[in-house]
Amino acid sequence: MAAPEQFLELARSRRTAREHAPAPVPDSAIALILEAARWAPSAANRQPWEFVVVRDPALKQALRQAFLAEAQAHGDRYRSVTEKQADLLLAPGLILVCGDPATKVRYINADEIGEPVQEELFLLSMGAAIQNMLLAATACGLTSTWIARPARLEAVRALIGVPAEMRSLAFVALGVAQSPPHWSEQMRNPLKRHIDRFGES
Repeated sequence: MAAPEQFLELARSRRTAREHAPAPVPDSAIALILEAARWAPSAANRQPWEFVVVRDPALKQALRQAFLAEAQAHGDRYRSVTEKQADLLLAPGLILVCGDPATKVRYINADEIGEPVQEELFLLSMGAAIQNMLLAATACGLTSTWIARPARLEAVRALIGVPAEMRSLAFVALGVAQSPPHWSEQMRNPLKRHIDRFGES
């Protein structure tokens, strides 16, 4: 079992990469990252996730082009952000994170909590799986990026063949780190902690 200090160092070392080195990501690392996601907590233990590992370079290029094409209908700022993110879809490791919304109605108290709370629990579950993936990637010596917007585009879903009943929530892009990840205290705001009631310390 890792010491608490080792886990905190891992969490601090996780960085959102803006680019990824071209070296291939080992299959063993992909397997470990997916296994970490499988063990994430989920509402009522419904485990709504499914994953698509994208390997085909031609498919990655098509995903990138679909992402760029969608941006053309928007303003300059939107297009600029898209252009900066698009190359991330060419990362050596690319995983599409999907979720099955049908699991929401199988919560034990689904009728009582209603659709808005069901959706909140579903998204919290998916976020927990993605966070496990990012931490596992860091533990494997990989760079990682959580990219949400292209995963929701219909053109992207069509290229990957995502069934209509499934939600596509995010891509996780991966690369092999060229140097140990750097972190400093200045990367985070001071901790905001309250005792018993908000505003009391």
